[in-house]
Amino acid sequence: MGATNCPETPRQRMISMMYLVYTAMLALNVSADIINAFVTVGDSVEVTNKLMAGKAESTYIAFENAYNGNPGKVGDNWAKAQEVREKTKKMLEYIDNIKYELHVAVDGLEGGVAESKKLLNEKGFSAIVKKDNYDIPTNYFLGGTEDGSAGKAIELRKKIEAYQADMLTYAQSEAYKKMLKSMQIVTEGTWKDAQDQDKNWQMYNFYHTIITADMVLLNKFKSEIQNAEMDLVNHLYSQISADDFKFDQVVARVLPKSTYIIQGGQYEADVIVAAYDSKSELRGEVRGQNIVGDSGMLKLKFGAGALGQQKYKGTIFVKKESGEVPYEFESEYFVAAPSATISATNMNVFYIGVDNPLAISVPGANSKDIVATISGAGGTLTKVKDGEYTVKVTKQETCQINVRAKMGGKEMDMGTMKFRTKRIPAPIAMVGKQQGGKIDKDVLAAQGGLRVEKGDFDFPVTYRIASFKIQIIGGGDAKPATAVTGAKFPPDVISQIKKARRGTKIYIEDITAVGPVGEVQVSNKDMIFTIK
Repeated sequence: MGATNCPETPRQRMISMMYLVYTAMLALNVSADIINAFVTVGDSVEVTNKLMAGKAESTYIAFENAYNGNPGKVGDNWAKAQEVREKTKKMLEYIDNIKYELHVAVDGLEGGVAESKKLLNEKGFSAIVKKDNYDIPTNYFLGGTEDGSAGKAIELRKKIEAYQADMLTYAQSEAYKKMLKSMQIVTEGTWKDAQDQDKNWQMYNFYHTIITADMVLLNKFKSEIQNAEMDLVNHLYSQISADDFKFDQVVARVLPKSTYIIQGGQYEADVIVAAYDSKSELRGEVRGQNIVGDSGMLKLKFGAGALGQQKYKGTIFVKKESGEVPYEFESEYFVAAPSATISATNMNVFYIGVDNPLAISVPGANSKDIVATISGAGGTLTKVKDGEYTVKVTKQETCQINVRAKMGGKEMDMGTMKFRTKRIPAPIAMVGKQQGGKIDKDVLAAQGGLRVEKGDFDFPVTYRIASFKIQIIGGGDAKPATAVTGAKFPPDVISQIKKARRGTKIYIEDITAVGPVGEVQVSNKDMIFTIK
């Protein structure tokens, strides 16, 4: 799915404002006006966090309702969601307790943590008297050490890292695990201070920062943790089908292996209940046989019978809490004399420009005695080995496979089959693993350009990026789009990306690729990235 140019959410705008103010406070002598503005931002982030907690709780309620409706289906994921909720709650309480302890230390509150909690809940950051104090917070977080290895900050860092590693274990795919990891708080690496000196995480965030700055930073950590929690719980919820058992219409369906059977062969079919659950208990009665279901379906197998049209009917029973519910079904098949069997081994269609595998057999005839031809769609038919062929078509129109075979010393027409032809699905353009959205400028620059994937298509086809346009808009600077031939970003574009500020938009448009049938537009011809 391509990215869309969506407006920022109130939360995103709030966090962006907070970053700006935080940067300003580190660089400037803190005035009363700046402190007051900072208090406002901190309180607003706290309100946003509470709203986010309410939304998360709504998801948990929906999750629990789904579990009550179908414990067997939802149970595993619901248990994981409860674990996520409990661990997140403990992490958020831990961060809140740091805020209370810091407030007590700075303002000397005789009532301790309880008094701080009451004051902050009632008045917000305005309750802090010594809003510009940095000595006590610095000692609290860094413990008087030069690397912050003995204070509260190192403990906080380890808590955050342990929590985030724990959350990753609940991700149910590697792709989602990577996405969730990108949302987490970065604690590893080095950061540059105002003097361009390398600092570790705890020194960079808490050295000589005033208490209001620390409070807002802690609220920011809470916001990021809550955001990741909500996304993870929604992910777990999306993996289950809460309405599987709430059928409004239920009918039995017969899925025959074939309705055209050679005399002497066997009829095979699957009988299922539409909208069935793989864990449901089924049984059926067909032609006097009692059949036990498996994996939500009945599997039928009985002799084909005489030549001509054959009909049968039966009953499938679905076990519910109220007892067994019967559903009647019927179907028919045709028993024929021996004939050719023609089947495409990759879908029931031929794709233009690629080798389409085809299997052809005639019951009772040796594969060497089969002669197959193609007509229409500019097609060619090539024999790979006995019984296996490849078909190549050039036009989007119906074509026909014709089969003859030597039977009893005579060459006979054994049958024909018509096939549709289709164009190969358009490929998908990517930058790394993304098709748009937020991206780190260093990651974007490191990719060096675009790549292309064939998408959900089973044939072994290859593509390469032919051309695209790229435009960078940010900081009031909107340079014209650059037309690019090939897949690589020009050096000047990479230079612009490396210099881009947070919020800069990267527009990649009119993307084309070259494949088996020449140059085509990719399915996501336009992508938008935002520097984070």
